[in-house]
Amino acid sequence: MAEPNKSTATTPATEKKSGINWKLIGGAAGIALGWYFASLPVFPGLTDKAMVAIGIFLCTVVWWMVDVLPDYVTCILMCAAFAGFKVVPYTTAFSSFSNTTYWLLIGALGLAAGVSKSGLLNRLALHVMNKFPLTFKGQTLALMVTGTLMTPLIPSANGKIAVVAPFSLAISDNMGYARKSAGAAGIFSAMFLSLGCIHPLFISGSFMGYAVNGLLPKDIQAQMTWTNWFISALPWGITMIVLGYLAILFLYKPAEDKKLSPELIKSQIAALGPMKQSEKIVAVVLVLTLALWMTEKMHGISSAIVAIASMSVLLGFNLYDRPAFRSSIPWDAAIFMGGILNLSVVFPALKIDKWVGDNLGPYVVPLLSQNFFIFLALLCIIIYAVRFVIASQLACITIFTLLLTPFAINAGINPWIMAFTCYVAINVWMVMYQNVQYVTAFYLAGNGEMVTHKQMLKLTFAYMAISVAGLMVSIPVWKLMGMIK
Repeated sequence: MAEPNKSTATTPATEKKSGINWKLIGGAAGIALGWYFASLPVFPGLTDKAMVAIGIFLCTVVWWMVDVLPDYVTCILMCAAFAGFKVVPYTTAFSSFSNTTYWLLIGALGLAAGVSKSGLLNRLALHVMNKFPLTFKGQTLALMVTGTLMTPLIPSANGKIAVVAPFSLAISDNMGYARKSAGAAGIFSAMFLSLGCIHPLFISGSFMGYAVNGLLPKDIQAQMTWTNWFISALPWGITMIVLGYLAILFLYKPAEDKKLSPELIKSQIAALGPMKQSEKIVAVVLVLTLALWMTEKMHGISSAIVAIASMSVLLGFNLYDRPAFRSSIPWDAAIFMGGILNLSVVFPALKIDKWVGDNLGPYVVPLLSQNFFIFLALLCIIIYAVRFVIASQLACITIFTLLLTPFAINAGINPWIMAFTCYVAINVWMVMYQNVQYVTAFYLAGNGEMVTHKQMLKLTFAYMAISVAGLMVSIPVWKLMGMIK
């Protein structure tokens, strides 16, 4: 799953070595900045409560940047401050914890826990791999296809990576590629690109898809069903899959194209034995869940209800018990997302989003209207740079989405496009603390012995370029769909 990043640029070891407690300094700086802003004379168009809310938010951003506290703790404190300083009622400050987006997330995470525990994903991966040629090109393609097929099934990139990353190491070793060689790096890259980077193609590919949608205005949220999201993201997704695969073949072409022993996959499939009852139940639940998500407009049943019902079925069949329910669902990520989503309620309630749009719109909207291609490319570059400072992926998405939504609306652009651009742009790993999925894959594939981070820098720059290319390809399609006027 694309969980909120817990690693940051400043590590405890660095603090101790330098003798400077950056967390303490950052914590104090955040409080000082927030207090200073809240104490300023009220800006025209805002209220005194809005000024306090912005001050609280500025403090929160600084705390995220310096990692004063775990990101989900900071998020909860932000919501508590909104209510404690009486800028909005308590029910507004914590309203997202009762809305459909949040319970869709809980249901999807519960479904993911059951699917991961059943072993169905492992069986699916093995059978897909067995259908492709046993060469470098064939197995990198197999991993790309496997990852793409698995991605919409559960909103947990880390859960899927946990299944396939160790297997990718076994494939590389069995093919005879030395660890940290070009061949091994290519196998790893195919696994990670498909499981850790393509998930924006599906709203169910990562819990961040639901978070992104939850940050948008209510009418846009209602439009972006599972199917509409997929169709809107498809031009980007096709570009990423095709060019990503070609980039891997170009960047990591091995000196010798060795072949995988057919016995490896066959022996692992044989070891699994016949499908267990738990796998069959999970398979049926998954198929029905995806079918209902994809046809939501036809039957009118909320995706949140479908997700909660699916999770309840797995719990009812005891596919995972009470202790597993407590431990398998990343409750810290769920709390973090709930707090983040509250910003999309608090800001409109205080008309902060309207104030931003009214005051900065005359400067930003012309840039959107004159050359949208250049605007999106520049936005990606800015986010690539900001990611060095804001380690949390979801926090970064939230800040840019809330900032850009009023501008997009004023320019006649569906704000989903801005949110989606932020979503694909945050997924980089120029340094390891920027991407928790990458760290997961890196260490699960041989405890960091399969590839070096230096080797993977080529892939992140390729991802950045291809992602921008995918957005450029998408713009004409979005115009035809009426998302850009």
